Amino acid sequence: MKDESLIPKGEYCYDEKGRCPYWSLRTDLPKQENGYCSFIEKSDFDINEGIGKIPWENGKGELTITEPHEIPIGLLWDQCKECGINDVVEIIG
Repeated sequence: MKDESLIPKGEYCYDEKGRCPYWSLRTDLPKQENGYCSFIEKSDFDINEGIGKIPWENGKGELTITEPHEIPIGLLWDQCKECGINDVVEIIG
């Protein structure tokens, strides 16, 4: 069983106490798609693959369809959370 209490508070895979034990980088995946969360058992590559084709305007008023991985969506590689656990930060003021 995975322990949610080990996951840092906030929107990143780290806090003042250190890095999340579920976060890592995979050397077998492309740069900026190689972040991995063993809590959700997904990498950026998996997340981006699941997005599929994305329509977007290319700046010339034309609709373009991108293929998976053309516009990386997952940010685990940059230690941004994808698990959604403890991602609310309490503001004390």
